[in-house]
Amino acid sequence: MYFLVPRKCAIFCVNCEAIPQQVNFLVDKSVNCSKGSTAVISYFHFFFEKYELGEQVLSLHCDNCSGQNKHNFVMWYLIWRVMKGLHTEINVHFMPAGHTKFAPDWAFGLLKKFPAIRGVLPTASMICARSCERAQQEDGSTLVNTYDWQTFLKPAFKRLPGMLKFAHFRMSHQHPDYMPLILPTPGLSRERQTYLFRQIREFVREDKRDVMCPTPPPPPN
Repeated sequence: MYFLVPRKCAIFCVNCEAIPQQVNFLVDKSVNCSKGSTAVISYFHFFFEKYELGEQVLSLHCDNCSGQNKHNFVMWYLIWRVMKGLHTEINVHFMPAGHTKFAPDWAFGLLKKFPAIRGVLPTASMICARSCERAQQEDGSTLVNTYDWQTFLKPAFKRLPGMLKFAHFRMSHQHPDYMPLILPTPGLSRERQTYLFRQIREFVREDKRDVMCPTPPPPPN
């Protein structure tokens, strides 16, 4: 099993001090449409819809990853939330150089102490009272939609020049209600499904085999 490649699952975390709780998104490769700003915005959007406390002023602290957090599309999404009236003000703070660790890193360290056990992804009860959101149900249906935020936002906003030089951003006010298209999930290739079925299935708990390593579809005629 050490030399094999089991089912892959990406993890995205949002730590909310107001709850207080860290929400960990477990994203199976079959529903992982993007690893960049589109995915980050979609997980943020789900988090705000499910865990919001009626707050009007929002403060976010992020690391300086330019491919995911410190990105024009993320800033445009936050501006859109204010224009839509979901918040009256949003403040975004990026960590200064030399300070690379903050609350999500601490909680993520706790999460990594509870790896997948006998073919089952971690559940909320395994993660020190932290909440766990699966992007996909066991029947294959999608729980956390990935929206096409880039196509949706790009025509309406201008790029922010030199944004990587700045550490603090503030947005303020309102706009009509509209949403982008939902991106279809890619699913697993037949080759990947065959690999999981032949190489990994025997190591998975019997009652979870059809979830983690289902029988692959027959080859095309």
